[in-house]
Amino acid sequence: MKSSENEIAEGVGRVRKETDLPDLGVRILTDFGRIVAAEARLLETNLVGAAQALVDRVYLTAILVVIAAAGVVSLIGSIVMLLHQWMPWWQVLGIVGLGSLLLAAILRRILMPRDVPIFQVAASRDN
Repeated sequence: MKSSENEIAEGVGRVRKETDLPDLGVRILTDFGRIVAAEARLLETNLVGAAQALVDRVYLTAILVVIAAAGVVSLIGSIVMLLHQWMPWWQVLGIVGLGSLLLAAILRRILMPRDVPIFQVAASRDN
């Protein structure tokens, strides 16, 4: 009788294990789905914060560039008006134009390394 009881107990254990496997699989997939969803929310939060900071910096930079450009235009205008007191317009504009080109060439040599070309033609890629 003991052997038949053991067989019955093993059979019940197998049935319980077989019915638990689908439930266990469902729980594993559900937990995995929750983990993936939580990671996605975390990534979204980090990306939104980083994107917002970048947009804020772009706005501030654009405002500063516009203010600096207005200052440069005003400064050039005042130089032109000052020089016009002693010279005709064509000479004043020529001097300011040559001065601007000279300043741009000097700044390019100072600020850009020699190995960086002004423009670069993209080479074709062989895949």
